[in-house]
Amino acid sequence: MKKTILTLFAVSVVFLMAIGVYAATTVPGQTGRYDKDNNGIPDVGRYVNGHYYSLYAYDAQGDWYWDLGDGRVQGTVSSVEALDSETLTTCDYVVNYQADFGNDPYMNEGWIQNHINCQGYDDNGHYNYLIVSQSDPRYTGNPDWSVWGTWEYHVLSETGNGNIVRSMRQVHL
Repeated sequence: MKKTILTLFAVSVVFLMAIGVYAATTVPGQTGRYDKDNNGIPDVGRYVNGHYYSLYAYDAQGDWYWDLGDGRVQGTVSSVEALDSETLTTCDYVVNYQADFGNDPYMNEGWIQNHINCQGYDDNGHYNYLIVSQSDPRYTGNPDWSVWGTWEYHVLSETGNGNIVRSMRQVHL
């Protein structure tokens, strides 16, 4: 259950980041770098690198708090302190990406990497995701690894399990 929730959350981080960019927020760390017309969208044909931090926290009562890392905050409570300290779980995200936005607010090509460290009542795990687009040489086209459209997991690892996406290499016994 935790794996499913964290996987959906990781995908939603990227999806909501794209929605947030569409809603006229700038791409974290990119203000003025590759946005010559200053419209919040990186210029055409430019791969931009991004790096930011995000915090997701929740408790056993179902309340949650999410600082998306770009000034936006969402959740059922207004701060981590408002969550039940006895059942609190926090997940710190380090998000890295290299993407071409193709003159629109969505990551059209590139890769996204999430490093997630959770600690607390419900989870004490470490998770690493690398999602690549069809233009990346690591892309395989395997529908079992698909995240959305022409993007797929390349690495999907968690504490104690290693890479939980099947390897392309066959094992010969």
